[in-house]
Amino acid sequence: MSIQKGVLILASASSIRKKILLSAGLKFSVCPSGVDEEKIKQTNKHLRPIDLAALLATKKALSIPSNLNELVIGSDQVLEIDGQALDKVNDMQEAKDRLWALRGREHFLVGASALARNGKIIWKNQQKSRLVMNKFSRQLLDEVMQISGERLLKSVGCYELEAETICLFKELDGDYTAMLGLSILPLLTALQKFGVLIK
Repeated sequence: MSIQKGVLILASASSIRKKILLSAGLKFSVCPSGVDEEKIKQTNKHLRPIDLAALLATKKALSIPSNLNELVIGSDQVLEIDGQALDKVNDMQEAKDRLWALRGREHFLVGASALARNGKIIWKNQQKSRLVMNKFSRQLLDEVMQISGERLLKSVGCYELEAETICLFKELDGDYTAMLGLSILPLLTALQKFGVLIK
C-alpha cells in the first residue's frame, strides 16, 4: 500500500502511459505538453536516438508550469534501427510497409523519462529495449492489421505489444513497461525519493 503526497502531472495525452500510471495506483492529472516534437526532431538529427528521446522527455516535463508541490512527468520513445531513429508513419499503407521492413529483423525501442519541479529537471531515466520480429507471412500481417486498424498509426513501430500485433514478434528483451512507453519501476523509486510516495 502506498501513500501519495503532492501532485503529479503527466505531460502527455498517451493512453498507454496513462494506463501504466493508473495500474501502479498513482493519482495524477493529464496536461499534454504541446511540444513541437517534429521541429525538435528536425533540428536535432545529429543526436543518437536515445539522446533524442531524452531531449523530448525533458522538453515535455519543462513545458508544464509547476510549483514545489507538483512533479511533472515527461516521457518519450524513439524506434531505432541500424542506428537511425524512425518517425511515425502517415497512413495504413506506410504502416504496412514499416512492419514488413521490420519483419525478421532486430530493432530497439529507446525511451526516456524526466521529472520536473518548479521549472527544473530533478530526475532523468533512459531505457533501451531490444525487439526481434518473426518472419511472418503477408497473410498474417494483413489479418493483424485488419483487426488492429488505425490504432497502429499512434505507434512509431506501427504495432502494439499489449494487443494483437504481439504475434508478429519472436523476442522481447528489456523492461516491458519501457517498451510500452513509460518505465514504471525507476519512476516509482524516484517518486519515493522525492517524497511523493511513501511505502
